[in-house]
Amino acid sequence: MGILVVVALLGVLLTALSAGIMQLQVEEAVRGAAREIARGESPETASAVAKRIAGDATVITIEVDRSTAKVSARQPIPGPLAVAGGIVAQATASVRLEAAS
Repeated sequence: MGILVVVALLGVLLTALSAGIMQLQVEEAVRGAAREIARGESPETASAVAKRIAGDATVITIEVDRSTAKVSARQPIPGPLAVAGGIVAQATASVRLEAAS
């Protein structure tokens, strides 16, 4: 019985560690994509930067209007406990766009 508890606890701890790492990657990805948009790069280029940082499994959404750009990302956490719980890493970043002169 004690071994089962230790194995379950280890599974929970590894899932939490994985979720934390993935969350940091997704946050860095949206920041990187928002920076690219602010520099005047295309949404496709910004999306490629975000996927390079967070991985190809990341779903990137970029919305650009006249004065702002919003970058959102979602990525499922790997592992059986995370999948069963539906845990995903998600982040959003916004950047104000300067008017072209």
